[in-house]
Amino acid sequence: MPKPIITLADIEKISELAALDLSQPEKQEMVKQFEDILAYFRKIDQAILPEMRDHSPEPADALREDNVVASGVSPDSFSAHLENGHFKVPKVIE
Repeated sequence: MPKPIITLADIEKISELAALDLSQPEKQEMVKQFEDILAYFRKIDQAILPEMRDHSPEPADALREDNVVASGVSPDSFSAHLENGHFKVPKVIE
């Protein structure tokens, strides 16, 4: 079996960042669920579909000229929550 990509420490960090109060069994289950999801991605990576094999976009299709155009919209026109030209929002991270 390959080395796990997602560890218990990863789940603990994710749950802390998401403010989730997970029990130890729930954390263990999350590790298994993440590993199952990533196993499916590994299977997809190994699949070679005939319709994708010969697909390579032409550079003209993939890129276009980047033209800067003023939008004509200012933050003042759609928000009353401005301070020095920036949006003022409640503090969400301590």
